[in-house]
Amino acid sequence: MRWEIAATSLAFALVFLPLLAWKWRVQVKTAIAGGVIIGALTGLIVSQIGFATGLNTAVLIVLELPLILLITAAVLLARFYRDPERSPTETGNVILSPADGTVVYVNKVEKGSALVSTKGEKRFRLDEITDTNLLPDTAYLIGIDMNILNVHVNRAPIAGKTLLRKRIAGQFMSLRRQESETLNERVTTIIGNGSFSVGVVQIASRLVRKIVSYVKEGDDLAIGQRIGAIVFGSQVDIAIPELENLSISVKIGDELKAGISVVARFG
Repeated sequence: MRWEIAATSLAFALVFLPLLAWKWRVQVKTAIAGGVIIGALTGLIVSQIGFATGLNTAVLIVLELPLILLITAAVLLARFYRDPERSPTETGNVILSPADGTVVYVNKVEKGSALVSTKGEKRFRLDEITDTNLLPDTAYLIGIDMNILNVHVNRAPIAGKTLLRKRIAGQFMSLRRQESETLNERVTTIIGNGSFSVGVVQIASRLVRKIVSYVKEGDDLAIGQRIGAIVFGSQVDIAIPELENLSISVKIGDELKAGISVVARFG
């Protein structure tokens, strides 16, 4: 491998990938590791092109950035469309995470107050839930941020029947915008087991063009069963009711896996 090709490939990748990491809320250390790997792979490929074609160094350097973009896109798409099989390790008296991602807030809902979703300093009403009276005793609303590297298939946090599956159309805005919670498209699902109900709110982001639903109202669901997926970056909120001996098991910054991680215990 030519040293100048290797050096420029690494430099391009180590600048480009951390910028994407910041934009898409991916850990910088992950971006740096990816930059090293993709930069080295790009340098190797471009060097081989140079040996095979005899192109000069300047032309080869011009080829590097498009190739980095192509390899990065291929890796992201391969990771995004993962849908691994999962079986809950706990199913009794637990509420599981509906999404892979990072906990961004754990909000206590005061008795008798409206159910709202929090984004920064702003608070937004989730009227599609409160208007139905299916979750009148909501105690906590937990927000889970999903970055582009997370598995984007969402799962049922409890076993039960789908009582509500409602899509709220909206504009596609960045989740960094304070008003995005009310303007972004979202799909709200309420699952009841006869004793209590839990709400799941799938929120689209600026790059999203659809939220895919796998279930409909009236369907019986197993705990951890797939209920839908959101394309690329997104957020999922879970509304948890007041239950006997309720204990929230997560805090801000925790990394969760859908259908595996316990977000609350009760009973």
